[in-house]
Parts: sequence; C-alpha cells; structure tokens
Amino acid sequence: MKKILWVLGILILLGFSSIFLVEMWLVKTLPERMNAKEDRSYDILFEDVNVQLFRGSIELRDIALHPVKDSMASTISGTVKSARLDGLNMFGFIFGDILDIGELKFESPSFILVRNDSISKKPADVSKAFQDFFGDIVSRGVIHNFILNDGSGEFYTQSDSLRKFGSFDSFNISAINLETDSVRLNYAIPFNLESLHSGLKNLVINIDEEQTFTLGELNYDSKADSFDFFDLRLAYDDSNIAVAKRSDFQEDYIEIDLKHLKIEKINARSSIYGNWAIVAGLMTIDSLILHDVRNKNKPRPYDEPEKPMFEGMVELIPFPLEVDTVQVVNSRITYSEISEGKSVAGSLGFEQLSALITNVISLDSLQTGEMLIHGEAVLNGFAPMRMDVTVPYRVNSSEEKFHLEASVDPFDLPSLNSILGDLVSVNINTGRMRKLEITMDANRYNSSNSMIFQYSDLKLELRDEEKNKKKMMSMLSNILISSSNLPENRNYRTAAFQTERNIYRGTFNLIWASLREGILEIAPGDLMQLILKEQDPPDSGKRR
Repeated sequence: MKKILWVLGILILLGFSSIFLVEMWLVKTLPERMNAKEDRSYDILFEDVNVQLFRGSIELRDIALHPVKDSMASTISGTVKSARLDGLNMFGFIFGDILDIGELKFESPSFILVRNDSISKKPADVSKAFQDFFGDIVSRGVIHNFILNDGSGEFYTQSDSLRKFGSFDSFNISAINLETDSVRLNYAIPFNLESLHSGLKNLVINIDEEQTFTLGELNYDSKADSFDFFDLRLAYDDSNIAVAKRSDFQEDYIEIDLKHLKIEKINARSSIYGNWAIVAGLMTIDSLILHDVRNKNKPRPYDEPEKPMFEGMVELIPFPLEVDTVQVVNSRITYSEISEGKSVAGSLGFEQLSALITNVISLDSLQTGEMLIHGEAVLNGFAPMRMDVTVPYRVNSSEEKFHLEASVDPFDLPSLNSILGDLVSVNINTGRMRKLEITMDANRYNSSNSMIFQYSDLKLELRDEEKNKKKMMSMLSNILISSSNLPENRNYRTAAFQTERNIYRGTFNLIWASLREGILEIAPGDLMQLILKEQDPPDSGKRR
C-alpha cells in the first residue's frame, strides 16, 4: 500500500512539476511567439505574465506597444494595463504554431498616434492607422472575440517638432465571432464578424491654431447598421465674428454645433477607415446650428476661387458619399455680415429649419438622375418660407444648373427693416406682404426668374447716413411708389427678369440677389430703383 502511495505521490509531483515547467516555458517563449509574424507592424512587449494552464488562460500585465516600421504615414504606440487571453487552446499553443484564442481582452489601453506630415496630412490616415493596428493585433492567430475596454488616446504631428493636435477617451470595442481569414475593410477590426459595437467619447481635434473640432460621443452598431454622432462642434477659440474682424481678407468664417447625426442602413461599401466612404439609406441631422460670418470691410482674396452651386457643393465633400435621403430637423442657419464702414454685424436667420434631400451623391462617376431638396424655415422669426430645388446631375454637360421654386407666407413688411439695415437707405413704416413666390432656372452665369410679390399699405421713409428722415423725399417717394400691388389693382405687376450671378459668391447669394431684383422690379417706381441701386458697390457687384 505504501508503495502505491509513493508512486501516486511521485506521479502527482511529476505532474505539478511538468505543469510548472510548461508554464515557465510558455512565459519564456511567449514574447517571441506573439511577435513571430514576419510582416507585423507592431511589437507587443510586457513586464509580467500569469499562465493558468488548466483554465486555458494567459494574462499579460504592463504591456508596451511599439511600431517596428518607420515609413508609415501614422504610427501608434502606447501602453495597456492588462491583456487577457481566455479560452486558449493550450495543446495547440504548446505543440502547434497558431494561437487559437476564444477571447482577447485589452483593459485600459492608452494610445499615442504620431502622424508624419512629411508623408501625409490626410485626416483618413488617423482612422486607417487604428484599423491597421487592430488588424495587426488580431491577425496573429485565430482570435474568435476581441474586447477593448476604456481606451484613451492622444494625436501628434511630426514635422520639425512633435505637436499635439487631438485626444479621445472612453474608447470601447466588442468584436464577436471574428473570421480573421476573411478581410472586410470597412470595420475597425478589418475582418468579417458576427457583430461589432464600438464607441468613444470626448474626441478633440485642433484644426489649426484658432479652430477646434469636438465630438462628444460616437457609437457604431454593426447589427443595426448605424452610426450615431453626438454633440459635434466646430468653433473658434473666441468667436467667428472676432476672427472675421481681425482677418486680413474677406472670407466665410463658419461655426457649427450639431446635437445628433445618425447614419442608418449602411451599405457594405461604406468605410470610415482608410479611404472614407459612406453609402447609406438615411442620414438624419438633428438640431444643427450653423453660423456664417463675413466682414465686408476686408478685401477679397486676390486668388479667390469660383464658388460652386448645389451640385458643386456636394462634390466638394472630400470622400465618396452616396445617401438615399438626408433629413434635417430642428435646425437653424444664420448668415451675419459686417457692412462696409460698420463694426456691428447684421444677421439673416433661417430658424425652425427642416429639409429633405434625396439622391445625394458626391462622386461624379456615380451621379445619375437628380438631387431633390425640399426645405422649410422661418426667416428671422417672422416669415415662414419653403423652397423646392431640383438639381440635375451633369452627364453630358459641364455646366451646373438648378431649378428653384420658393414661397414666403404673409408677414408685416416693417419686419424687413431688421434685415435690410444698412443695405438700403429706406425705412419701411407700414405694409403687409400678402404673397411672395419666385421661380428660378439658374446656371453658372445667371438665372432666369419670375416673381409674384403682392403687398398692401406700403409706406416708406428715406434716411441719410445719419438716419435722419428726409421728409420731403419720403413724401415724393410714396407718391411714386404704389402703396399696394394686389391682383384686383388695375396696375398689378409681376416680374420676369434675369439676374447676373456673381461667380465668386455662393448659391444663396444668387437667390437673395434674385429676390431683391424682383422686389425692385415690382414695388418701387423709377426714383426708388435709383435710390436702392445706388447702394451697390462700384465694382460690378463683386463685394456685394
């Protein structure tokens, strides 16, 4: 009996010794085996390791990630608090060449991305670098699930010196049932998988020394085929009005605040990694606040490019975009202008803005048919308006075109004084706008327009630069101007006219100029047309 016990004891001791020796061997050979892939881009190094042979588990602690190539446009390095390999096929790991891991989990990784500006400055290189990094990690074996919890990161540029330009935190990834032998480039983990959930918070990108882009939260759900972006903001450190005042040239300085952007029904051709592309069924823009400021006291740039119209604006999107429907709700767009000789900006605001845009395609090789735009808003809080635009995509023509039909609901005409401000030398005392409709067919150089402008009880007064009333001229102008323009009036007028397009200003400037010319055509007599047109700058309208 004692002999049997001795044998059992020796066997048990040998067993534990073997396990201990195997674990020691695994600890010693693990760094080399994890970094054995010849074409790898990163080395995984660690200070401590805990091997649990029977549980099929290995835990790495105090991990350092180092790039092994110097020629990449962007490189990633960093640290990981711990990495756990669970469900490890120990038999295959010991006697085979391939890691077979049920789940690889990173806890609290901290990344540092350095973009080499001498190679590339493309924004897509940042996301491509992370995709390459995660692809490199999970391609070192058969990894069925990959989890990353509570990651953070910082972005730097490397040119003459190292400069920080961004950061993020609360980075999480959950990739389930990976197929590492099947590549799919539109995922953060670039392989086919059953499901992918990923997200991050507090993304900050410094566009330049004065302007910053922030994103409160991003979430992606592969099963729902949707992206959610929350609290996007593009802003200047002080304000766009302050920047416009101290700038050397007259430009558009834009700030954006967006509560929620949702992209749904994402097509497999989409990708936000590498060469960005979005192909989707629906994009919803909720609670957008856009503010555009222009300072007319500054000279226009000498090399100012020609401004595009609707189709051209879509083509300026710097990556392929193909969306069936774009929906805008609960939004506001404001255009502020500091008039020549003035220091306070006047504003034109489109409040309670909603829009529906269909067939939005940025890549001209994919463009077919028409883009349709329907929008509704309240102008400066007093005039509900709507607009329908048809934009034919160019197939055999090099010239942009669009057709527009717009209308404004009735409002009291003195409300226009807040918009006209210093642009004209008249003040509207009384009047009621009954109906305003305009139709435009526009091309690169001009628009052919027709307008209906019905109003009643219009009374004006003229003012000089000090805004003193010119009583005699006001009386004369009101004699020359018809106080009403209604269908029942004998001298009822409509307008059919052409408006020359200033190619250095945007599409909405053409719409505004056409509205203005149509109103001048219908409402004032010869005297008022002369008075109002004197407000145009003597440079063929370039500064208008």
